[in-house]
Amino acid sequence: MDLIAIGRISKPIGTRGEVKISPLTYDKQRFMNLSAVWLGHDVVNVELKKILKVRIDAKQVVLDFDGIETIEEAEKLKDLYLFIPKEDAVKLHNGSYFVDDVIGCEVVTEKQVNVGVVTDLLSLQMNDLWVVKKGAKEILIPAVKAIIRQVDVENKRITINALDGLLD
Repeated sequence: MDLIAIGRISKPIGTRGEVKISPLTYDKQRFMNLSAVWLGHDVVNVELKKILKVRIDAKQVVLDFDGIETIEEAEKLKDLYLFIPKEDAVKLHNGSYFVDDVIGCEVVTEKQVNVGVVTDLLSLQMNDLWVVKKGAKEILIPAVKAIIRQVDVENKRITINALDGLLD
């Protein structure tokens, strides 16, 4: 089964086992229609978990999973991704990409200088930041049109405009 990440568990909420989700989707309402998700650090090692309750407000998505009843049990879920079958994914706007499409991509400048590989994505209020690593060096690349020139998902390659100071 082809899975795609739609969120990451960031922390427990309260003492009854609920968890806060950092959505990896622009449509937070999509969580309202879920009855279960696959949980794991990657798509290889996942466990199907039934969702008992979903709460969404302006700042957060909160899920209550079947079998998770204490803060200690919820703490064990921290940093796990929520996966769904790729065929159930929402349709993206032009110029938008799934996290799984971007992670693992080689990043190069317009002059074909290798910058590194996307290893993570940080979702911020203004824009996403793509975490790019080359050896021990880590660079945060803002996912904005002025910098991201081309994303070739098929060939796992991203071309960027390396503005002055971006790669320092």
